[in-house]
Amino acid sequence: MMRFRSAFLAPAAALALGCSSEAPSIAAGPTFHRDIAPLLQKSCLSCHAQGGTAPVSLASYDNARALAPLIAEETEARRMPPWGALPTDECAPPRPFRGDLHLSLDEIALLRAFSDAGAPEGDPADAPAPFAPVATGLSRTDIELSPREPFAAAEGADSFRCFVLDPGLTEPAWVQGYDVLPGDREVVHHALLFIDANRESEALGGERGSYPCFGDARLSETALLGAWAPGTQPLELPPDVGIAVPANALLVMQVHYHPKPGKKPSPEATRVALRIADEKPSRALLNVPLGNAEGPFRDGNGLLPGPGDRGSVEFRIPAGARGHVERMRFAVELPIPEVAIYGAGVHMHRAGVDMKVEQLRPGPQGDEAVRACLVQTPAWDYNWQRLYSYDAPVDDLPRLRSGDVIELRCTYDNTTENPALAAQLIEERLPAPQDILLGESTLDEMCVAFLPLVHPNF
Repeated sequence: MMRFRSAFLAPAAALALGCSSEAPSIAAGPTFHRDIAPLLQKSCLSCHAQGGTAPVSLASYDNARALAPLIAEETEARRMPPWGALPTDECAPPRPFRGDLHLSLDEIALLRAFSDAGAPEGDPADAPAPFAPVATGLSRTDIELSPREPFAAAEGADSFRCFVLDPGLTEPAWVQGYDVLPGDREVVHHALLFIDANRESEALGGERGSYPCFGDARLSETALLGAWAPGTQPLELPPDVGIAVPANALLVMQVHYHPKPGKKPSPEATRVALRIADEKPSRALLNVPLGNAEGPFRDGNGLLPGPGDRGSVEFRIPAGARGHVERMRFAVELPIPEVAIYGAGVHMHRAGVDMKVEQLRPGPQGDEAVRACLVQTPAWDYNWQRLYSYDAPVDDLPRLRSGDVIELRCTYDNTTENPALAAQLIEERLPAPQDILLGESTLDEMCVAFLPLVHPNF
């Protein structure tokens, strides 16, 4: 069992315009067919194509011309593409990220130049080959699970409900892919998937197959299979990696519902799709959530002193505070020499604006720790959350060892100049920002990192 000296506190989107590639020279002036269409194909048309998830297609010149000013505006503001892990002067991740959508400054300048020039079409002979859509969802679904009956959240209040799901596994299995499919994205705030090896949830769920579960799944022993929040993509693991699920285990899906005030939610049923390995993989993945420390730990880690403290160390974001920072540290203990870090994900709520996750390793002579930034999200957007997986073979992934420390730095803007918070205040019919504390509800805040760790499959 891998242990972290921390509370494993589980709990823990918008036009997707964006492109990614090396930008060509704009000295001669960019044209759609030669310069813009290739960028759209590489990073935009997976959503912005006919029948895609975005509300408008950018595959045609006419649509791209009409939206050129909006594309330039959204990308310059870093609201699009939906990729929060932008390069910064203080974070150089140890490996590139798989599927990186972020725009370079040259690419942003190219889109602005195209718009300012009147979005010239150019020569159709310069156009790339037609776009070939890539299938969404899992490459294969072996099991699909749904709640025994739909659930309607209470109007105007946060609800936390756990649903008991039986995958019917008579032998040990290894999950190599999962996809959470919310029934109503307007009310589903997030969902967590837990493994219930002892089938404790069976009694808790009773005949209805569900039970209230504020805070956690109310299980004495569990492991996190996966998580979903707005923007999360389906997870597909390499062929030699899987998440272990014991024989006869149940799954518990904890769903946080946040209905909009004044709107009565309809019953909904969030589903889960799973892909199961054909045979036991050589490596196992363990999802480790770190964060939400309510105070300091005895070892000096946990919640660190911050500017919102009033006497004792506390998590408090004062009303009107901009650039407010809360830091947390967690010491690592492993039963084996090291594990691989598959990637990193972060989670905050509406006041969050930036989060950085660092790995601290003691110096060779016990001197100052060496820092390595695993991920930073200076363009944090609650509506576009994802796991940032490293684009490298397992053997080349960064390593985590006992004695290392994981440090989280969460930055918040508790003012009406924060558009996400301002919109939430309006939705909640609140006149002004209030002090924000650590908690589960939407107007509370969180500071959570998810580290998927890969180790030999014993």
